[in-house]
Amino acid sequence: MLEETATNLDTLFYPKSIAVVGASPRRGYLGRWGGNTFIEGSINLHFPGKIYPVHPKADFILGIRSYRSVREIPGELDLVIFSIPFSAVLSVMEDCVEKGVKFVHLFTAGFSETGREDLADIERKLITLAKKGGIRVIGPNCMGLYCPEGGLAWTNEFPRSPGSVGFVSQSGQLAGHFISEGGSQGLRFSKVVSFGNASDLQAHDYLNYLAQDEKTRIIGSYIEGLKDGQAFFKAAKSITRTKPLVVWKGGQTEGGGRATQSHTGSLAGSQKIWEAICKQTGIITVNSMEELISTITAMQRLPLPHGTNVAILGGAGGGSVTMTDAAENEGLRVPHLTEKTIRSLEGFVPVQGNSVKNPLDIMGALFMGGAANFSRLISLLRDDPNIDALIFTQNVDMFFRRLDRSFMDGFIRMTVESMNELKKPLYLVLDKGRSLEGEALRQEAESKYNHANLATFSSFSSAARALRNMSQYNDFLASHG
Repeated sequence: MLEETATNLDTLFYPKSIAVVGASPRRGYLGRWGGNTFIEGSINLHFPGKIYPVHPKADFILGIRSYRSVREIPGELDLVIFSIPFSAVLSVMEDCVEKGVKFVHLFTAGFSETGREDLADIERKLITLAKKGGIRVIGPNCMGLYCPEGGLAWTNEFPRSPGSVGFVSQSGQLAGHFISEGGSQGLRFSKVVSFGNASDLQAHDYLNYLAQDEKTRIIGSYIEGLKDGQAFFKAAKSITRTKPLVVWKGGQTEGGGRATQSHTGSLAGSQKIWEAICKQTGIITVNSMEELISTITAMQRLPLPHGTNVAILGGAGGGSVTMTDAAENEGLRVPHLTEKTIRSLEGFVPVQGNSVKNPLDIMGALFMGGAANFSRLISLLRDDPNIDALIFTQNVDMFFRRLDRSFMDGFIRMTVESMNELKKPLYLVLDKGRSLEGEALRQEAESKYNHANLATFSSFSSAARALRNMSQYNDFLASHG
C-alpha cells in the first residue's frame, strides 16, 4: 500500500471500521434499500473489520448491534456512510467531526445537483465543516465504493473476487451497470468509486491514487463535467504512459450538457477541447457502455496491435463486404495477404465457394479439418507482415451445432494455444444465436472463451472499435518513448 500522505486513500478503500448512519431494522424491500445495502454488500464480501449500524431506536440491525449515534460507537471510525434525510446531514457531520472520523461517504442527495443556490450553500457548509475536522468526503449524491479486497460494496450482487480494473465514475447507476455487465463478461475489479457531486474529493484524486495502486492495471472512467480540468489532465498524463486510461464522457451534446447539470451539478464543457486534450494526454475515449467494456476487455486480455492492418476471418458473401466497410469506417485497413500466405492457404482452404483473400471465408476449412486447420491458419497470419491483428466472426449457432458437441471444447483449447503463438491480437466476435437453443450455445461458448481469458465481442463493429482504440494507444506510447 501507499505511504500515508494527505491524498492517500488507502484507509478509504481498506477501512478497519465502518458506520452506516441510516441503517434500518425494517424487513422487506424498504428495509433492504438505503443504508442496509452497504452493510449487506460488505457482509457479502467478508469485510474484515467492524461494522456499526446507526439508528436512533434499534438495538440490532441485520444481526449486528446498533448504536444511537456516531458519538456512542467505541473506538476509531475510518469510514461513515450517510444514508439519511437531507435535513439531518449537518448534525451527523458534527458528530463525525467530534468523533475524529477519517472519511465520510454522502449517499444522501438533494444538494447542488438540484440547481438551487440555497441547497448548494448547505453543501458548501457541510464540506467546510468536514474539512475543519480533517474529514475527506465522497459525494454527495453517489453510491460510493466497491473494493472486493477491502470488503466494500453498495450491493450484495457484485463479484466477490478482485481483479485489476479500476473505475472512477460520476454516475452511480453507470458504475453499477459497468460492474454487472463487465463482470458477466469476465472482468474483475480492484477499486470502483462513484463520486457524484465531487464537493471534496474529485476525479483526479481517485485517478492519482489508482495511478500508483499496484492492484490496478487498467483504469476506466465515466465523467460528466470537471471542476478542475487542469488537475484531471495532469493526473491522466501521469497514468497513460504506464496504464491505459479509458474515458467515456457524458454531456457531449447541448441536451446532454443540460442533463449533466441536473444530475451532478457539473458543467460539461467544450467537446472539441475535450477531444483535443485527451488525444494529447493519451486518454482512450469511448462513446458508450458497450465500447467502454469491450475496449477494457481487449486491453486487459490482448497484446497491443502494431498497426491497423486487420485480417477478417469467417465472413462470406455480403457479410465479408459489410465487415470490410465497418472496419475501414473505424479507420482500419483490410490489406491483401502476401502471395506466400495465399499459396499456403490454397493447400487446405477449399476453393469452391470460399476465399483465400482478405476477408477470409474459412468455414469450409474448419468443417473439413477442424481445430487443426485453424491452428495452421493462425500460424500463417502470424508470419504475414501485412497483418497486425485478426477479427474472427463465429456464428456459434451454426458452427458448433453442425459439428460434434465435443468439438467446442477442443476448438476453444486450440484457440487458446494458437493465441500463445500468435503474438498478435485476436478479436473473437460471437454472433447472436438465431434460436433459443443457439443463443444458449453462444452464451456457453462466450463463458468458456472468457474463462480462458480470451476477448469476446457481441458485434463486429464493437471488435473493430476496440482494435482502433488499442492501435491509437499503441501509437501514443510509441510517440512518447
